Amino acid sequence: MKTLIETQLGNEIGINIHSAHRIESATLLAADEDYFSVKTGDDENIFHVPYVNIVKVIENPDGVTVSGFFKSHKTHPFVIKIGHVVEYVPT
Repeated sequence: MKTLIETQLGNEIGINIHSAHRIESATLLAADEDYFSVKTGDDENIFHVPYVNIVKVIENPDGVTVSGFFKSHKTHPFVIKIGHVVEYVPT
């Protein structure tokens, strides 16, 4: 996975970093041995995501069309979908 993600270093990618069902733009900063790092334009936070959290990677030079439950306001040639922890809180 690291080799694949390294091809996008410094590029803007699509990723569902803040919300499980919303793809947003982020800059891919690093691809380490166990994780990759991205930064969105929303804040100064850098997110370090373990490769084991990746659900799917999609590439299309013409732009990935996001469908189903996922929403995106922009197409990206490289999209990473990550798993989010869902916590059940009984009412």
